[in-house]
Amino acid sequence: MAIVSGKSTLITVALVAMAAHLGMAQVVSPNCCPTNVEVVPSFDLSKYLGLWYEYAKYPVYFEADGVCITAEYSLSADGSVGVKNSQVNGTTGQPEDILGTASVVSNAKLLVKFPVSPAFDVSSNYWVLDTDYSSYSVVYSCQELPNAQSSTIVWILTRQRLPSEHTVQTALNVLKKNGISLDPLTVTNQVACCN
Repeated sequence: MAIVSGKSTLITVALVAMAAHLGMAQVVSPNCCPTNVEVVPSFDLSKYLGLWYEYAKYPVYFEADGVCITAEYSLSADGSVGVKNSQVNGTTGQPEDILGTASVVSNAKLLVKFPVSPAFDVSSNYWVLDTDYSSYSVVYSCQELPNAQSSTIVWILTRQRLPSEHTVQTALNVLKKNGISLDPLTVTNQVACCN
């Protein structure tokens, strides 16, 4: 997921470019990306489409000050996936969104692209580690950086704005099973959101 102001201010573009340079994450590791991360078997893209609410994430530049964050996926005529990420800027109260596309690279592994300017796209891998399609999804992205480092983003998405404790625990267990740290996770403010 990536959020850019609908007005595409220079500051926002600069932040997104900086985030892209860092592999789109603020959680940088002194190690390479792990190779033992498992994705959901037999991923069903058609069941995955629709609206998801961001329950938690690793901190990322492009969602700074964001509240009420959502991701909506739809099938495009050309077979790609339309991506609409939305948030409310917690400082200004203004809605922000960005439109992008995703394509399936292999089972449950997608590549997501967001055009942040006419000459510059931000892209990232988007691996669905697990989902039941109706209540939760755990998404993982790891990008290699120079000097054998990596940057990681994790999202927990839910179909309900305020999910049950059982749903949250199920998603957290997916991260634990894959050896992915829960420490950087921050819960997204989904209280007092419209719609």
